[in-house]
Amino acid sequence: MISSFKDPFINELLDEQQNLTAVDRFSKKYDTNQSHFSSNVYSDLIPLSKPKKNEQYSFEIDLSACSGCKSCVSACHSLNGLDHNESWRDVGALFGTKRDKPMQQTVTSACHHCMDPACANGCPTLAYEKDQATGIVHHLDDQCMGCRYCEMKCPYDAPKYNDNLGIIRKCDMCQSRLETGEAPACVQACPNEAIKIRIVRNEEILEESNTDEGLVPGTITSQYTKPSSKYINLIKDSNPRPADYGNLKESASHSPLMLMLTFTQAGVGISLIEFIKWLANSQINQYTILIGIALCFTGLLSSFLHLGKPSKAWKAFLGWRRSWLSREILIFGLWSATSLIFLFFTLSGFASKWITISGAISSLLGILGIYSSVMVYADTPRPSWNFKLTCLRFFSTTLGVGIAFSGWFFLAAIPMFISLSIDIIIMAGKNSNCIHSGRLMRGPLKNLSLIRIFTAIIAIALLAFSTVASAVLFFVSEIFGRSLFFRSSDEPKMPGLINS
Repeated sequence: MISSFKDPFINELLDEQQNLTAVDRFSKKYDTNQSHFSSNVYSDLIPLSKPKKNEQYSFEIDLSACSGCKSCVSACHSLNGLDHNESWRDVGALFGTKRDKPMQQTVTSACHHCMDPACANGCPTLAYEKDQATGIVHHLDDQCMGCRYCEMKCPYDAPKYNDNLGIIRKCDMCQSRLETGEAPACVQACPNEAIKIRIVRNEEILEESNTDEGLVPGTITSQYTKPSSKYINLIKDSNPRPADYGNLKESASHSPLMLMLTFTQAGVGISLIEFIKWLANSQINQYTILIGIALCFTGLLSSFLHLGKPSKAWKAFLGWRRSWLSREILIFGLWSATSLIFLFFTLSGFASKWITISGAISSLLGILGIYSSVMVYADTPRPSWNFKLTCLRFFSTTLGVGIAFSGWFFLAAIPMFISLSIDIIIMAGKNSNCIHSGRLMRGPLKNLSLIRIFTAIIAIALLAFSTVASAVLFFVSEIFGRSLFFRSSDEPKMPGLINS
């Protein structure tokens, strides 16, 4: 066997085989199979040409050919040198819901290289870029600070957080292979040729996205990101659903973000109400202002614990043109400076004019900061984080804690009651946007939900005794409420397996 490869003729044939183009391979196969040739005998897995203007590469997945063997997952993992628990390609499943038409189809998915990528739109450090020549969405690892906001923005679970590196990584369609005429790892590894690379026109993507349908059952409308991937041969007459439909799996707790939101909202609320009291009667409680600013700074500092690469946090302002997270960071940064000036003027006994000016600027930036926090989550596709509910939640925390700490206990009952009512309504399943959240709150998160509700009820009851304990207890209940905000959220994603 070994000696036969020393034959010059064999080597010549091997060299010829390696240098054959796609057209040459097609021609040879046609010559040898001419008597029974059909259009299905041969097909290339990648295009023969590069995308032209207003075109891009895309994945085409044949659901009838995918067997769920996960060869694509294994090949992607091996070729890209991924860590043990890291995977850029997933395999899920769809099941039919009609008894007379049972079915199962497996769904392989990776990044869909969208025309309007949500990950890029939300990234505060501009760690994403869409290649104008190929349409491939790249992640720039050196630019990433590991905030994981792209995970919340992407409705397909494409960005993957690497715990060891502290950054996000994702599929780039093996562009280095495509450039040399080689198929991506997943495409080449599939034994059934279920995954192919195609060139699609941008107009075609827009046309297919301008409907209420998603890529496959269980996914959100394609209008959100305009994904380029195409799934064919879906068995629709059996009313397919994701295999994990109805699975009560908690979302990530994001504890640093939970603390950041609660503390900043409470701190802004306290300082805001104290400034309003100053405008009303020219009196201000310096110690209350100090508590409010200290709470807010504690929240801002806790947010650094959420970053995989805190040393790159300085890059967060780069995406201010399109990322609400970047705007939130910028606004709270400005608030930090003006709030300290406001505190300094009040403690030093400066003229009332300077206290009023600095307090007004600080209060305005605080309100804008809370609004930007609302938009950070409302700008994601999670239904329980819609603008109306998130706005009510965040500002009721701001006003409830702020008014209660100021001593206006009767007025504090209004925002406290609003905040409490939101979670009660969701838990009871009365909000159509939060059906999944309500089921989680009645199921795996029942104990946390009850603790949050009872502490809020006690806090409201204590308002009758005009005690600061009601403000403290309400603040504690809001920490539990913000934990529910994250853990009970409904995460849009590709169809998954029951145990995934």
